[in-house]
Amino acid sequence: MNFIREGGGVVGDFPEDDMTNYSPTILYVDDESEQRLFLAALLEYRGFRVRTARRALDALELMVTERFDAVIVDYELPDMTGAQLAQEIRAFEPSARVILFSGRANLPAGELTYVDIHIVKGSLLDNIFKTIDGLLELPLGDRLDQPTTT
Repeated sequence: MNFIREGGGVVGDFPEDDMTNYSPTILYVDDESEQRLFLAALLEYRGFRVRTARRALDALELMVTERFDAVIVDYELPDMTGAQLAQEIRAFEPSARVILFSGRANLPAGELTYVDIHIVKGSLLDNIFKTIDGLLELPLGDRLDQPTTT
């Protein structure tokens, strides 16, 4: 069984991968602790390095000192919306890959202006992983074929 600590990092068993390979780093921002810890653990198990933040401002502070290959942002955050955070991320790092994670299936187009992909919460985990792999242009290996945007 894996144990996780806030801010990223899984302590426990890791998949048997060649640890010398590059591991993309993801920042996952969500104020729901259980959701944040669960998805972070699954992403790390899949070979990603993951940092987490509970609030948008915490995420922006992390971006000042660290480089991330992708940022997953929840739409509902306590200090701003995920769409607003995506805009701030793009102003700071224009090439950032931003994934908006939302419980809403449909958002106004203006809310998606600074977002690469919108994933609906409750999507199948394999679809989430395929989408992230496709966005980062990673080899899918034993994962399913093509990324799906939802």
